Amino acid sequence: MEYFWKENKKFVIAVAGGLVFLMLYNSFVLGPLKRGAEAAASQRSRERKDLERRMAQGVPKDESLVEARRDRDQNRRLLAAMAPEVGFAVDDRFLKPKRGGAKAHYDDLKIELTNELKEKATAGGVVPPQNIGMGDDVTEERAPELLQRLAIIDRLVKLSVEAGIEKIATIDGLYMMDRDDRNSRKAQFLTKSSVFMRFTGKVESVFKVLHAAQKKGSYLAVTHFEMGRPDSTKDSFEAQIAVSLLKVDDKAGFEVK
Repeated sequence: MEYFWKENKKFVIAVAGGLVFLMLYNSFVLGPLKRGAEAAASQRSRERKDLERRMAQGVPKDESLVEARRDRDQNRRLLAAMAPEVGFAVDDRFLKPKRGGAKAHYDDLKIELTNELKEKATAGGVVPPQNIGMGDDVTEERAPELLQRLAIIDRLVKLSVEAGIEKIATIDGLYMMDRDDRNSRKAQFLTKSSVFMRFTGKVESVFKVLHAAQKKGSYLAVTHFEMGRPDSTKDSFEAQIAVSLLKVDDKAGFEVK
């Protein structure tokens, strides 16, 4: 044994050293790498199962998200182009005041505007309505929208006088108010306020009102229009028109990420 050790000492030491190296390499290098690889494989497996679960629940694929983002961007561009076309410049008097409550401002302006429009209609040879169809029970929260509806009424009556109609039978300033509110909350990017008017005049005057309502810069979307001739012996037509002031927000309602 002593002779074997003397003759093979270097070889035995080299082999033993190699074994020790392999043991250390396996413990400190290969072991952590193997455990890391196993952990990564386990993580990928969990992620794959989670993705399959979400897909089963309706979570979109990456290509679906890309398409949705493209549609979102296109709709944003369309809305941005649409906004100037349907704009309505609201005069400062119909906006919520910087000081004081909107309700008090609305109450005062409603009386003031009613008298103004009656005087303007009478001076223009138009029989004015008895009232402008606005409510008396107004909350502070509702007042800004009602001020906006006063702006629509002001516009409708003035263009009716300019068109030379004969009579404004009725105005409903609260027309479709609840539905407008519901639709605006759903759409997010589009809010509207609507007003209804029934009036009488010659056919030229009726169509002047119809076209003037849609003038760029003071655009009112015509959502309903009817006209008829109750007496065929007279050149007088009865008409109904409903218009909506539109506000477009091209940044709202698109949350695809």
